[in-house]
Amino acid sequence: MWGRAALYLVYLVAGTAAMVAWYLFFRRYNRRQGEQVLAWIAATLDGSGEVMAVSWLGPSLLRVALRLDTSLFQRPALTVRLVPRQMPLEWLRHWWRGEPATITWQADLDIPPSFNLQAGQHRWCGRSRKRLVPDRARWTFEPVTPLILTSRRSWPREVTAMMSTLLSCREREVLSLGFRSTSPHFSAVIPLACISPEGRAGGNIYETLRELAAGASASRR
Repeated sequence: MWGRAALYLVYLVAGTAAMVAWYLFFRRYNRRQGEQVLAWIAATLDGSGEVMAVSWLGPSLLRVALRLDTSLFQRPALTVRLVPRQMPLEWLRHWWRGEPATITWQADLDIPPSFNLQAGQHRWCGRSRKRLVPDRARWTFEPVTPLILTSRRSWPREVTAMMSTLLSCREREVLSLGFRSTSPHFSAVIPLACISPEGRAGGNIYETLRELAAGASASRR
């Protein structure tokens, strides 16, 4: 009996040691990835601003304070959410749901917007069979007019202009967009992959966000 208990104890100690090693390894991995992300952010701003301060709020969460050369954004900051690789179950959940690493841009505007708006992009692809995988090399894709679901019966003119800008973004460049009359006035969630060297957005994503924010601020001038 004591031999079996000792064996269970060995398994417990080995499992605990493996979990601790996993956590420490991927925590360090996320730290290195965070340093890469800071370089991507600097490249995205392309001389229009700089990183002022960085604080880690968790093993896969960091806050980045910015200074920009425009008065449009007041107290701008980024929240970077990396994939929580240090927690195996959380990592598995993110993988199963297809949740990407993201950056949340938040700032006050020089003139607060006169409305509250929360918009998100959802895209679907229809297939004739469940296991059918689209082959972009052989298939022909036809764009269709976007379908907008809204809780409002009519939109102010500035909201219409911003929605047109949002719909002109490439696929999944902006996951969600928010405007509020209270702080923070402006927020946008974008996939981290958009600003990576392999991403398609590059510095254009900053110009897109500035254009969206300028439309809301201009409505009060």
